[in-house]
Amino acid sequence: MVSKSVPLLPNQRTNINHGFINYYRLLAVVILFYMKRETFIESIEAIAQQIRFDIEVSKKLGEAFPNAHTANLLPDNHFVSNALMKVLQEEMKDNEVCKYGQSWIEWFCFEADFGNESYRLQAFDENKKPIKMDNAGDLYDFLNNR
Repeated sequence: MVSKSVPLLPNQRTNINHGFINYYRLLAVVILFYMKRETFIESIEAIAQQIRFDIEVSKKLGEAFPNAHTANLLPDNHFVSNALMKVLQEEMKDNEVCKYGQSWIEWFCFEADFGNESYRLQAFDENKKPIKMDNAGDLYDFLNNR
């Protein structure tokens, strides 16, 4: 058995080891991985929520202005959503266009309607195997395992 200080975070150290595994370091790595996945899921859900909110706003404006088309009444506030999409693509290394003409994240959000259309729109890998993308967690798992 080896007892050696192993840095967890820049200013943390521990001498607790069991065998060759430092359980505190392992826990820190698991927590970081888990939080990253949760952050990805929350970000995708935030984009979905913003789009749905914008659609509701345009419907309400359509009631106030019945001669206008609701698609023309959508708020022009895509700047933050586009920036968040770019950050997610960079972080997940999803910068290449998939065979569907978009990044996988864009395909999931806009074609598969955040997984709501996954029963109808099925994605396939290069071996023609179906890719499960029913929710943002599935998308995260796919992007990390390809």
